[in-house]
Amino acid sequence: MAQPQPRREDKELRQGQQGNKAPAAAAPQQEPIKYGDAFAVKGELAAQPIAPRDAAAMRSAEDSVPGVQVPQESGGGFSAAAFMEWAAQYNEAVGAVRPGQASDAAAKHGINVTQDAVPGGRIVTEFVAGQVVGQYAVAEAAPALPDAAGAANKAAGGEGGAGQRDGGEAPGARRGPAAARGN
Repeated sequence: MAQPQPRREDKELRQGQQGNKAPAAAAPQQEPIKYGDAFAVKGELAAQPIAPRDAAAMRSAEDSVPGVQVPQESGGGFSAAAFMEWAAQYNEAVGAVRPGQASDAAAKHGINVTQDAVPGGRIVTEFVAGQVVGQYAVAEAAPALPDAAGAANKAAGGEGGAGQRDGGEAPGARRGPAAARGN
């Protein structure tokens, strides 16, 4: 179970209470969004800002998993790639990363998406540097049900017309070897 991450506002409030406040004349420097701010990760990865190349790699990894809809496309939240793209744009805007930059941890250890079959669907897990940044379930598609007209037609005697059996034969018609011998 993941533990809640401290919020940036909490850290800034503690610094202000301890008298570590910057002079009023200095413009407040905006901190980048780091992996540890957004995901339950630790170690080297947690301290690194989310970079544009990381976001692009996650988007590519998500897109490479066939038949999987990421959560926001199916009405249920955000994928790791969608959040990472937003965070990378923010980090570029505040000057924390350069366009096309990758984080060290992601460059060393990679970004990937896996899927595991479970009864009724699949579990999709998204990783950055070997640590989970996203996981969601994808249900198998339900088999298509025939439309009402098709169901009524089958109930009335099949597609070959009323009173006919499979194969379009008249009622009482024989099939198989017995029919060929005339028995």
